[in-house]
Formats: sequence, C-alpha cells, structure tokens
Amino acid sequence: MPLQKLLPKWLKQPVKKAMLDQQLRRAIKDISRLEPRQAPNRRLLSNLIEGWSNDGFVANLEYLDTVAAYASKTHGPILECGSGVTTILLGILCTPLKIDVWTLEHSPEWQKRLVRVLESNHISGARVCSSPLVEYGEFLWYDTPSDAMPKAFSLVVCDGPPGQTKGGRYGLLPVMGERLPSGSVILLDDADRPGELELIKRWESEFGFETQIIGEKHRFAVMKRV
Repeated sequence: MPLQKLLPKWLKQPVKKAMLDQQLRRAIKDISRLEPRQAPNRRLLSNLIEGWSNDGFVANLEYLDTVAAYASKTHGPILECGSGVTTILLGILCTPLKIDVWTLEHSPEWQKRLVRVLESNHISGARVCSSPLVEYGEFLWYDTPSDAMPKAFSLVVCDGPPGQTKGGRYGLLPVMGERLPSGSVILLDDADRPGELELIKRWESEFGFETQIIGEKHRFAVMKRV
C-alpha cells in the first residue's frame, strides 16, 4: 500500500509537497545535464511539469516543448511575461549559454516562490522581476525595470498578465515593441481564447507580425516580426 494512504489527512499535504519538491529537483538536474543548446525531450519536460504541479496554471506540454526548442537556439536575451514552469526551464537552458532571461511577474507571492526554486537549484540564468500591473491608458501592463533591461530581445514567452486584465496581453507591444527587432519571435499562449485572437489581429496589423497557430486542445501562437 502506498505510504500516503497510510497517513492521516493532516500529514498528506506536507508529504505530497516533499515528494513533488524531490521530483522537481530531479527533473531540473536531468535537464541540466544536457549539452548546451540541446532541447529536452517531452519525457523530461513532463517530469518537470509534474514536479512543479501548479494545477490549472501550468504550461501545456506542447507549448513547453516549443519554448524549449526556441530557447535552445536563440542567441539574444529572452523576455518572459508571467512566471511559472517556463521560467525554470528557460533558466536551466540559458544559464550555460550566458543568455539573460528577464521575467516580469506582478504577484509578489508568485515571484518569491519562483526565486526560491531558482536559488535552491542554483539556476542563475533567469531574473524574476517584481513588476506590478499599472495603467497605460487603454490597458494595464507590467511596470518594467526598463532602464536596466536589454535594448533588444530575440524571444518573448508570453503567458501573462492574466486574461481578465484590462487590455489582456496587448500591452506587450505598445510598451516593449521598440525592443523587438525584425526576426524576433513571440510565443503567445492561450491562442484559442477570444481575447488572444483579437490581440493577434491587432499585433499583426499595428506592429507587423506573421502568425502560426499551433495545437489542438490547447492552442498557442508563434509570431515572428517581419
């Protein structure tokens, strides 16, 4: 009989957390052993997702696979909008490449959780910035540490801010568009939601992007600046 079934309810949560923490550390170690610019396979990514286990707010496997593929071949800084298991993955892959990852996170609690995981696993490639959502007129978006950030990003992993935010994720390009040169790529999650479909059309017409929608049950967009 599994150990957890023998334990009282009040002990099950700490035991489960300890087991997930151990699985997460093991998954991070396995991916860290890969050669630089070698993308992890889906088995390794699945182990990472299970160890992180943020039910309901965790990256889809196909999306995470695409993030890994693009991060493994990029040669410039990466901007991430919203933190999570993608932050851990980007940090692991980019640390040996000496490529900076700048992650914007509006939730102080979430930012602290990610920082603890990164520090305890010696992942130095990702910087999780405490970036509250502020008014930019017609939309809310992150308050960025713009003076400290790179002048150009080659890749954006966009899974935030939350969909119910005023303006959704539209603010990425009005605020950061000047730092996304021709050839830069945005990986936009949740491309099956009406709000994301609308902002894809706006980004294409206002900022000059070409878009490919990927996925069946869970869809995301690969957008390249022309």
